[in-house]
Amino acid sequence: MENTNTVVYKINFHSYWHIGSGLSGNTYADLLVLKNDDFLPFIPGKTLKGLLREAAELLMPALNDDFPDDFIDVVFGMTPDDANLRDETYVSEGISFFSNAQLPENIAKEIMTKDDFRNILYKTISSTALDEGGIAKTNSLRQIEVCVPLTLFGMVHQFPSNEKYMQALKYCFSYIKRMGLQRNRGFGNCTLSLFKSDNIQ
Repeated sequence: MENTNTVVYKINFHSYWHIGSGLSGNTYADLLVLKNDDFLPFIPGKTLKGLLREAAELLMPALNDDFPDDFIDVVFGMTPDDANLRDETYVSEGISFFSNAQLPENIAKEIMTKDDFRNILYKTISSTALDEGGIAKTNSLRQIEVCVPLTLFGMVHQFPSNEKYMQALKYCFSYIKRMGLQRNRGFGNCTLSLFKSDNIQ
């Protein structure tokens, strides 16, 4: 592909959400939100790439005419499993690069002017497991750190400069309605949408 775009998209969270760091906050919380060096929340590019690839794999059979035949291979790459299914001997990474999704720089700088601003980004939610009689099980109380509803922005670099590829990506955006931990409890409710696309010559 000769021409590519940088696609900027936004993620609007409509509820508390939790992208896990895998770390514990000891007495504060059992599970902590993933944060950058400035203690601000973000979503790793590889997480977003995986979610969008999964959306493409699920949508392509139903919307085949609206997806380029090579959309997944070109944008996301060919995995070892893909290669085995096609009796291919090589894998590829795809041409597109997915950045982390994070707060806009001006908002991040404003938040960092005061420590208290960062504190209001996070809440702790308590939950416990119940037995058949509706009584809390012993030692089942857990506290999970969650992030308040925010709008994050992410970028897809070197995305094919082609309207059909762009439409396919928009379908993938619209398919994702939730992400992160505790989705079955209403966490991670979100909307992904195109913000802008700049042609790179």
